[in-house]
Amino acid sequence: MPNSRTAVAALVALTVVDVTHTLVALGAYERRVGVVTHDGSAIVEIFDSVVPLRELSTATFCLLLLTLLTAWASVATWVIQARRARPAGAPTAPRTRWWVSALIAAPLNLIAAVQYLSATANGGEYMHSVLAETTLLLVAAAAALVATTTAGIQVVRRQVGVSPAGACG
Repeated sequence: MPNSRTAVAALVALTVVDVTHTLVALGAYERRVGVVTHDGSAIVEIFDSVVPLRELSTATFCLLLLTLLTAWASVATWVIQARRARPAGAPTAPRTRWWVSALIAAPLNLIAAVQYLSATANGGEYMHSVLAETTLLLVAAAAALVATTTAGIQVVRRQVGVSPAGACG
């Protein structure tokens, strides 16, 4: 089923882009804190000299939004076509795990985004004082999204009758 391949590819792309965006956002955040407190991380400073983190952060955020919309559309198309081909049965454990993880990941990502925007908008000393919680929220949000997309891939593969170790089709 070609739509299952598209859905899986979109979920994988979303995972990769989200993790990349999280790493870049954390690097940009660390650099801004380092500039304000004059204790910049050497690795972040080196990376920033090669690729300006502020611009890269904006670019990866735009790419994240694009892949999120693409993944949503691909999975929605797959769900619609899968329901037409086979009536939906009772929820299975993988489907339930997917929905529960999505119900956790969506608000967690929103909370992390609000915290990040708040921390970066309120000045250097504030950024430094909330560094640990902002970092933990961003990492937790990325982990939740990875768990959600992994569960989604398992559901898609199971629905089309392919084992998780095999190829989609």
